[in-house]
Amino acid sequence: MNTVFQIIGSLGLFLFGMKLMSEGLQKLSGERLRTVMRKMTGNRFSGLFSGTLVTMTVQSSSVTTVMVVSFVNAGLLTLREAIGVIMGANLGTTTTAWIIAILSFKFSLSDIALPIIGIGVMATFCKRPGWRSSGEFLVGFGLLFMGLDFLKESVPDIQSNPDVLAWITHYSSMGYLSVLLFLSFGVILTLVVQSSSVAMAITITMAAKGWISLDLAAAIVLGENIGTTVTALLASIPASLNGKRAAVAHLVFNLIGVFWMLFVFYWFLAFICWLVPISPNPTAETLKAMDITNFGSLTGAAREAALEKIAIPPRLAMFHTMFNLVNICVLIGFVPQIEKIACWVLKGGAGYKHRTALQRIEYLTSNISEMGELALFEGQKELVKLAELSGEMFNGFVYVIQNPDKDLSSEVARLRDLEEESDKLSVALTNFFVKCSSHELSQNSIKIVTRNMIIVPELEEMCDSCYRLITLARKRYRKQLFDEMLKSQVFVDFCSEMNGFVQFADKSLNSRAISAADLENSLKMREKLDLVRKALRREAIRQMESTGVTRGGILFIEILSACERVNSHAMNILEAMNPRAGQ
Repeated sequence: MNTVFQIIGSLGLFLFGMKLMSEGLQKLSGERLRTVMRKMTGNRFSGLFSGTLVTMTVQSSSVTTVMVVSFVNAGLLTLREAIGVIMGANLGTTTTAWIIAILSFKFSLSDIALPIIGIGVMATFCKRPGWRSSGEFLVGFGLLFMGLDFLKESVPDIQSNPDVLAWITHYSSMGYLSVLLFLSFGVILTLVVQSSSVAMAITITMAAKGWISLDLAAAIVLGENIGTTVTALLASIPASLNGKRAAVAHLVFNLIGVFWMLFVFYWFLAFICWLVPISPNPTAETLKAMDITNFGSLTGAAREAALEKIAIPPRLAMFHTMFNLVNICVLIGFVPQIEKIACWVLKGGAGYKHRTALQRIEYLTSNISEMGELALFEGQKELVKLAELSGEMFNGFVYVIQNPDKDLSSEVARLRDLEEESDKLSVALTNFFVKCSSHELSQNSIKIVTRNMIIVPELEEMCDSCYRLITLARKRYRKQLFDEMLKSQVFVDFCSEMNGFVQFADKSLNSRAISAADLENSLKMREKLDLVRKALRREAIRQMESTGVTRGGILFIEILSACERVNSHAMNILEAMNPRAGQ
């Protein structure tokens, strides 16, 4: 029982180290990861590259596939695009096996883990965010090493457990049936630990300790490829039909790969042994890491057995990589067919349901813990949607005010619906960015979240002001207030220039920041609009003083006041987008 607890504790330390390492990497490469995300919606090859790179960064194919299911469910990725990303995730996760095989069984981890943790802890006290993130990465890396070292120590030598040895020998000597049996064990193991990386660490350790042979360890690796799909399947339970299909496509892809591999299993394993030959002269560090003593005195079969034992970790890592790489090469041309199989498994309609910006941001909020830094970019895209709503509403005002003789009830109703949608979306975005701020983010990402939490209420207020303009324009039609000032060319030009200013503010959200020169130009635009607005207001007051107060004149002044509020919100957005505006 003590051994079981030691193994559980070792795996816990390994997982915690991997989590810290992943978070540190995400903070270091958050902006680059978001750049990769922008390219994720291309063809299947760009999706493959994106999935590989993201998984190598977050060190978990489960995180990537859960994220992909979330994006498909939110309508941000099509099913076909998602399959390419999933293929890349399978390849990216093989880096974990190489870390374990090369570092854990080529060096004495106890000699390097503590120094790495020490350097990492010191780096976390630095003022520079990049150094702090690097420190977190190093601490996680060191803890991962310590977890592996403890795991190696916890797993006893099979020779000291004759009963277990006899049991394993019995089930490992059934030929091809043993391969299927240990493949099933790999599926169950991954389901239990809920991490293919942890399952791989256990498999390599068991093989290196002599509990299982290379072929049975490879069979377990095949099972782990199937077991890791369950996490995405569970995440897809509340998802849309296409979200569920993405998870099914992941399962189908891995099942097809395992199916064809079983037909060529022993030939493929011989190919791996050829790729990774036995080294006749292992280093002292390797012998120490593999717990092999008196190697120089070994001869004949004993020496061969020791050399084969040393070759098992890199051969398993190579098997894992080559299996996924060959599987991708075989199936990358059959992505449409995999999509059809997923659609056949889960029948129902066209499968794609367009989701509103509100539905997308609500779904992203519910899955942000799995997506980390990557969720921020998707939230930014929905912020742009809110800005587009404000621009569309101001365009609607211009159209209504310039057509006072038309009954535009349907258009006003549509614009009212847009205003209600903007209210709901602004609340959802605020909740989203608040939740983002509660997670571990890089310093640059924290600045983006802070900036966006300033911009969201400005956009919401801008939408409210635009709708106020629309109701005033509608009042002109209902009460037949055909004031001459509203028809003047100066006012028409003023509306046109204001529209350009609003659109400029909205489009600035597509960029990371605006330059000082752009901010200076926007200030000049704002000043020009203020001068025209004040001149129109003075002219309206002068006319009312000479001809008497009219409802049309009052309406005109109310419209100018609402325009001023729209301009103020647009200017506040532009100032928030400039990183030095508040300095």
